[in-house]
Amino acid sequence: MPYATDRDRNPHLLELEKAPWPVPPLNLFLTSGYQAGVYDLCWDDPASMANNSRFSIVGVNLYRSFDSEFGPFERITDLPVGSVFWRDQTLNAIEVGELVEDSKWVVRGSESAGVFNRRYIFQTVRCPLVRAGSQNVLADNATDVVVTINGEVAPVLFVDGESGEIEVDLTAYPNVATQLLDPVTLPEAGSGVEVRVTYRYNQNFVKTDLMQRVFYRVTTVGIPVFKPIEECSPQDLVETPLERAAATSNYEIEKLDWIWTESVRRNRWILDQGGERVKVLLRKHVGQPCPCVVASHGQALNDCTLCFGTRILGGYEGPYDIVIAPDDAERRITQSMNGRTVEHTYEVWTGPSPLLSQRDLIVKVNGDRYSIGPVRMPTNRGMVLQQHFNIGHLDEKDIRYSVPIDNPLGFVMNQLGAVVPPQHFPAAKTDKPNIPNEREIRGRTAAWENIVYAVPLLWAARTLLESVLGVVT
Repeated sequence: MPYATDRDRNPHLLELEKAPWPVPPLNLFLTSGYQAGVYDLCWDDPASMANNSRFSIVGVNLYRSFDSEFGPFERITDLPVGSVFWRDQTLNAIEVGELVEDSKWVVRGSESAGVFNRRYIFQTVRCPLVRAGSQNVLADNATDVVVTINGEVAPVLFVDGESGEIEVDLTAYPNVATQLLDPVTLPEAGSGVEVRVTYRYNQNFVKTDLMQRVFYRVTTVGIPVFKPIEECSPQDLVETPLERAAATSNYEIEKLDWIWTESVRRNRWILDQGGERVKVLLRKHVGQPCPCVVASHGQALNDCTLCFGTRILGGYEGPYDIVIAPDDAERRITQSMNGRTVEHTYEVWTGPSPLLSQRDLIVKVNGDRYSIGPVRMPTNRGMVLQQHFNIGHLDEKDIRYSVPIDNPLGFVMNQLGAVVPPQHFPAAKTDKPNIPNEREIRGRTAAWENIVYAVPLLWAARTLLESVLGVVT
């Protein structure tokens, strides 16, 4: 289990280790673009590191994961990035003039139905359809799409953004200029009528609502120096293993200095001595939708054994082992409208990793299952130090008791075999030119720099002075 207080690398090992892959970039930093669905990432140039001198660095690959820092991760860059900056944002791509083929018609009118009873509904190649400049807001208005029949704009009666279905309006509207009804062109099969549609869809979607957890990892891609670049093929590229990659999340605002690192480590020691070992299942918020989701209202069935009421296939990521504060609450049986139920709710706390959110699931050693309530995260200068939350007991007939935990086939295997600790941020102001990049640790504030560099130097100077003068200063 990785721990947030661990450093992004051990300087001594990093300098002496000769791994068969390039070293990942150091000081990975994430900040908000101050817009919904926009994150900016920057990092140190991996080509400047001495340990990467055995490779011709091509660039870096960026990976993104929702819900869990353990994966699954998806690569968001098509080619290695040669710069030290990347903006990950929601992109609404536009499809201009897509030809509606005969096979894409869902409903097509017939002569027997009569002119006023005919319906013409077709489906777009890509879906769901979204509004321009939105955060995955489904298109549900006629103005969100443009349909043309033989080059003339045709009115749209209905748009279903979820399924991509669009219905052409066959109503003959009056023309004020001519004082007549405009003619209606029917897109009949085999009539030579050409129907085209213009719409928008999500090319890249960064979910940020409802306190979404977003994790990034950055790997270095290089070519061994003994291979000429002009003779290299894609198979010659060497990439940092994902479990050794630099990592960050949207909850990492500042790096832990050595004082707070020690504080979190001591809190961990307290949990190790008296805490309760449990397993946590992280609720999925993105993924393949479950077939039980009803298109009319978008809600999942509360007894579905495929998504367990989460709308996403699988329902949960995990399980992962964590330690929480011991139980100190009363248990009681109460009578409700649905029968007797067990009430057992109390507040616990744990360390900063893994990041938890409301409606995650805890499974105790005795088999009892608890739902996690709102999470409170005490911080110092933006550094998450602890996580406090209430957990509530679930009745045995709850669908969440059906989430398999003893059968590994019921879960997607963790993408990361051995997870490296979360990474530190680069500093906007802290920079020590006299310290090699392999040893330098960066922060974002002057206070962090004083704690990390100034205080240890003062203690070293005091120790030296005491040894020379033989007195206590």
